[in-house]
Amino acid sequence: MSLRLTSAAAGLTLLLAVALLPGLVQAQAPEPHQAIQEYNGPATCEMCHGNVTDEVIHSIHYTWEGKMEHYSPVAGSIADINWLGMLNEKLDIPGGCGRCHVGSGALPKPADEVTAEDRAGIDCLICHSPVYDTSLRFPVQDESGAWALTQDRTLLTARQAQRPTTENCLLCHQNVGGGPMLKRGVDFAPVEDKHGEASKADVHADAGITCVDCHASQNHKISGFAPDLWSRDLPDQRLTCDSCHTSAPHTNPLLNDQHVRLDCRTCHVQGTGGLVERDWTAEPTYDPVTELYAPVDDVRDPNSVQPIYLWHNGQPALPDEPWPGSRSDLASRIQPFKLFQATAPVDASSEQPIPLKLGLFYTQGDLEQAIAVGADESGMDYSGAWQPKELTLPLQISHGVVGKQDARACQDCHVQDGIMDFASLGYTPQEVAVLTSISAESAGQRQPLQMSVVIPAAQPLPTPVLLSGNLEATRGFGIRIPWNLFLVLLVSALILGGGVYWLYRQKPATPSPAMAASTEAPPTAADEAVPAAGQGMVVDQPSRPGNEPSTDRTSSGSSETET
Repeated sequence: MSLRLTSAAAGLTLLLAVALLPGLVQAQAPEPHQAIQEYNGPATCEMCHGNVTDEVIHSIHYTWEGKMEHYSPVAGSIADINWLGMLNEKLDIPGGCGRCHVGSGALPKPADEVTAEDRAGIDCLICHSPVYDTSLRFPVQDESGAWALTQDRTLLTARQAQRPTTENCLLCHQNVGGGPMLKRGVDFAPVEDKHGEASKADVHADAGITCVDCHASQNHKISGFAPDLWSRDLPDQRLTCDSCHTSAPHTNPLLNDQHVRLDCRTCHVQGTGGLVERDWTAEPTYDPVTELYAPVDDVRDPNSVQPIYLWHNGQPALPDEPWPGSRSDLASRIQPFKLFQATAPVDASSEQPIPLKLGLFYTQGDLEQAIAVGADESGMDYSGAWQPKELTLPLQISHGVVGKQDARACQDCHVQDGIMDFASLGYTPQEVAVLTSISAESAGQRQPLQMSVVIPAAQPLPTPVLLSGNLEATRGFGIRIPWNLFLVLLVSALILGGGVYWLYRQKPATPSPAMAASTEAPPTAADEAVPAAGQGMVVDQPSRPGNEPSTDRTSSGSSETET
C-alpha cells in the first residue's frame, strides 16, 4: 500500500514539474536595478558598474574644462563667479551655472584634485533616470556660507536608472540662455511632443532616435562638435551626418557629386529663432511676478529667423583667433548658423568684455555695481571705465532637421537675391553670377498646360451671287436674306395664316339630315318599350271599350299616329 502511495506521489511530482518548468524557464528576470534596496549615490552604482565614478570625473560634464573662465555674451559673464545661489529666497528662485553641473554644488576641480566628498556627491541619476524629480535638486547654504545642491536619491528614481533619454539631456541643454530654445532657436522633439507651438519637430526625434544615439559615449566621454563648444571630450572625432547617412545619401547624383562641401544641415535646417539680440547696457526690465530684473532681449519664435551660412572646419572659435573655416580650407563645409548679437560692457581702455556679477544685476538691476564686483572677482585688470560694444557670436544649428520633402530647393539659393551670400563665402563676381543664375524662382513648380495652336491666315469671304430681287446666296449651301421690318411682318403673316388654315382643315364635316336619317338604325323591341332620351315622352292612354284603336301623341308635333 505504501509503495503504491509513493509511486503516486512521485508521478504527481513529475507531472507538476513538467507543467511548471516551461513557465519557470520563460519567466523574465527582474530588471537589474529593481534589486536596489537602498541608494547611496555613486557607491551604489559602482557595486555593479566598476570604477564608473572615475570615468565621470575625467569627462567634460564634470571638469567643465575651458568653460569656467570663458566669457559668453549670451550670459554676459563667466561661470566661475556666478556658480550657485538664490535669486529670490522668498519665491524659491535659484540661480547660478552650477545648477547644470553633475556634482553636488562644489566648484569642479581637475581630476587629480577631486576629493572623496566630491566623488560621493556626483549625481548619476540626473542623467540616467527618466523619473528624476528636479524639484528635489535645489541650492542650500550651510552655516559657513557654502552652497550645495540637494539631489533626488529616492529608491523609485534609482530603480528606474537606464541609458540617458532625450528628456534627461534637455533638462539642462534645452534652457541654456535663460529659457526653452533661447540659445539655438530649434527644437529636438517628435512632432506629437514638441516643446513649443511654433517649433518644428526633428525627423530624427520623430523616428525615435535619442541624443546619445548620435552623441555616443566612450567611458562617459561624449562626442560633439561646434565652434562655440570650447570643451570637448573627444576632440579628434568630428560628429557629422556622414556618420550615419554616408557621404552619398541621395539618389540624385547631382546632389551627391556637386555638393560635397555643403553640409547636410544647410538644406535640412530651414530656420532658427529664440534669443537673437540681448542688450546688457540698456535700462533693465523688471518683472513684478519674479521681482527680478533682466537685460533687454529680442526673442523670436523658433524657426522664424533666416540662418546665416559660413564655412566651418569643426574646430572651436577661440577669442582673438581667426574664424575656424574658409573656402580654401578643404576640411570646411558650408553650414547654417544663428547669428547672435549682444551689446555688453567692455573695458574702455582694453575693450575686453567685463564679466558681470549676475546676482547683483538680476536682483537689483544695478549695472555699475555688477560691473565693479564682476571685474574684481574675475581678477580682470579693469581700468575703472567701461563702454558698450556690440559682440556677435555665430551659434551652430544642428537640430530641427526636416525631411527631404521640406528641405531647401535649388531656387532657394541659386537665384538672384537667394538666401545664400556667395560673395561673403569667398566666391568671385564671375562665380557669383553663375551660381545665382543656375535656377529660377519658378523651378520645381507645376506650370499650367500649354499647347501650340496653329491659326491659319485669314481668307477673303466668297463673292455672293445675285439670284433675284433682294435675295442673295453664296456659293454653297444656305440663302442670305436682307431682313427688314416689312419682310418680317410678311413672313409672320404667312406663318400665322398657314397655321389657321391647317387648323381649319382638321375640323370634321357636319352631316346632312338625309344622310343622318339614312344612317339611323331601326328601333329594337327594347327601344319601343323604353323611348330614347331626347325623343319625347310617350303617354299611355287607357284602353277604350270595343277595342277601339288608341292614338299616340308625340312631342315632336301636332300630328297623330294611329296604331
